Amino acid sequence: MRDLFTRSVAVVSGLLLFAAGISSLFLAELGAGPWDVLHDAIAGLLNRQPGTIIAGLGVVVVVGVAALRQPIGPGTLANVVIIGLTVNVILALVEPPSMMVVRLGLVAVAPLVTALGTMFYIGGGLGVGPRDGLMTGLADLGLSLRTARTLLETTVLLLGVVLGGQFGIGTVVFALLVGPALQFFRQHLWMGMPELSGGVWRRS
Repeated sequence: MRDLFTRSVAVVSGLLLFAAGISSLFLAELGAGPWDVLHDAIAGLLNRQPGTIIAGLGVVVVVGVAALRQPIGPGTLANVVIIGLTVNVILALVEPPSMMVVRLGLVAVAPLVTALGTMFYIGGGLGVGPRDGLMTGLADLGLSLRTARTLLETTVLLLGVVLGGQFGIGTVVFALLVGPALQFFRQHLWMGMPELSGGVWRRS
């Protein structure tokens, strides 16, 4: 029970951080991450908040993840609910900054916070997020993880751009930094947590 509680805290904390990272890009208004370009486009078309679209599309993607026979756990369901709800709350309470230096600061911070959140919620070992499960499902069909991720992110980015989603320097910075940041946090932070490091993020 103690192990489950510790992992649950890691998952929830990670999802909150992940949502904060996503929100930072939306507030900067200099381009969202690839998936969020699509979320932003659909939100504009349906006149809904981005967080609502994140949650709704997450439910649809979970169906695809299940069809690909990927493990779905409480962390998967928490991902759908917590991220979308938190993004909506942050965007409702925080006004986008007008100073460019602050907006650029949000762009720089966003991939770091998102990577830290990803490390915690995946490392908690209670189920991958819907979009991560889609990636691993494609990998199980024969693609490498790198190819599967690139294919997915390129596809949703192009679709989001076609539908009118916001993209820009923030999109590029996020795409370039989130992967290396995740690797850094995994090696230098997660492995220093003996109560959790035996989970998903094992030293290889």
